[in-house]
Amino acid sequence: MRCKTLIALALLLPTALAVRAEGGAEAFGRGDFAAAAARFEAGTAAGDATAQNNLGVLYLRGKGVAQDYERARELFEAAARQHLPGAMFNLGMMHLRGYGMQAQPGVAADWFGRAAALDDREAQFFLGVLLTRGDGVPADPTRAKALFLAAALAGLPAAQFNLAMLYLDDPKPGEDEAAAREWLEAAAKQDYRRAKLHIAKLDLRHNDEPGRLEHAATLLRELADAGEPEAQMEFGLLNLFGKGLPKNEDEGRFWLRQAALQGLADAQVNLGAVYARGLGITPDPAEAYAWLTLAAEQDPKARPALDAVAGKLSPSERSDADARLTDLRVKVAEASTVTGTE
Repeated sequence: MRCKTLIALALLLPTALAVRAEGGAEAFGRGDFAAAAARFEAGTAAGDATAQNNLGVLYLRGKGVAQDYERARELFEAAARQHLPGAMFNLGMMHLRGYGMQAQPGVAADWFGRAAALDDREAQFFLGVLLTRGDGVPADPTRAKALFLAAALAGLPAAQFNLAMLYLDDPKPGEDEAAAREWLEAAAKQDYRRAKLHIAKLDLRHNDEPGRLEHAATLLRELADAGEPEAQMEFGLLNLFGKGLPKNEDEGRFWLRQAALQGLADAQVNLGAVYARGLGITPDPAEAYAWLTLAAEQDPKARPALDAVAGKLSPSERSDADARLTDLRVKVAEASTVTGTE
């Protein structure tokens, strides 16, 4: 599960330090990190917890000061001793990600727990994730759900999404798709892309309802334009088979290719099937082989389809297919560099 890493930068400052600290916040906002560091240093010297936390963030990121994980941790610990939940959360992130130390999810869970008890929604979310996985702490899905609910009610989109997934994956009496969808829509209103994608997937389950298919197509087009590979694949399939919009095989292949170039194995399998079967085009087994090879390298389930295509290739076709595979490897690597996919 991917989740957004948040580093808390608290900017609610005591009245006595308002002018000095406000200047730090203002400097931070305009990207003058050296000036922000100087203002937060002054607040830190006066013992202000928020200034300590903010200065710790600058040391953690190496903004305006030389990056220094040990100094960042010292500052977060000083602020945490004054019961600042943002500093507790930051300590949790340092231990979870292993910034300047070996990753220790159990210690991270302890810090997240302290911040969560003070209603820090990001800490509630990350502790919920650790409890869901049983990472550093015994798995406790009931407590994880309660933490996701608290963070979701506080408006955190990642928590709203995870709560919806729990409702869908392990529904309890009174929890159905409609309840999950409410949380997904709450996250989608904050432009949380994974929520939009899953709403579209829920709509696709109802392929006997044209309105829901059209809604799915609208969401998927938005996400496809934004570069989301799974949305590109789903939107491509809708075009290819005329579901929720007019059939357009050229458009379908285009979007499948965009997703496949980003390294999405399912898209590579689908594109390979398009070329193998000749959906809207003349069959091209060499192109099918190249895409299915890339897919099989990630997912063994693609191997039977690859073997079926490979067994029909003549020696000259196999040579052509290998040349195309070499070319596609370069294109996929280039696309991954541009999009930041791994």
